[in-house]
Amino acid sequence: MQNDIKTLQLFYAGALADSVKHYHDAGILKEVTEKKAKLQSITAGPQLKQLGINTPEELFSYFSRVFGCIQWSYKADPNPSATGKHCLLCSIAKKMNTAKPCNIYCINPFRAFLNAMNPSHILEVKETLWEGEKCVFNVKKNTGL
Repeated sequence: MQNDIKTLQLFYAGALADSVKHYHDAGILKEVTEKKAKLQSITAGPQLKQLGINTPEELFSYFSRVFGCIQWSYKADPNPSATGKHCLLCSIAKKMNTAKPCNIYCINPFRAFLNAMNPSHILEVKETLWEGEKCVFNVKKNTGL
């Protein structure tokens, strides 16, 4: 059963990378990314409720377990952050020589989920595996609210 899940995760990451390639080649990646971000901001709250996710730690853990693109290591206090050292989606996209998949399939969804969870949450992307050695996402509090 575990091998079946890993195979599905590999196919899923491959399908996402393939879609980025097609969007990029058609010149619409930016437009699709923006439209998806708007939709994600609308659907994030109901999805969190349906999945029973209530905290940033649960969010990062769930995505690691189910989608398997990256294994997030979450540190809660005093400065909440998630770190990942290998991303299946980035690896596949780089091998396909396509555009960066991070915004459309990772950064924007996490931003939407964190905002839906608590409007004072802000996702600060310190580093991604696309350009760097690891992904580092900080969960900050918007003190201006």
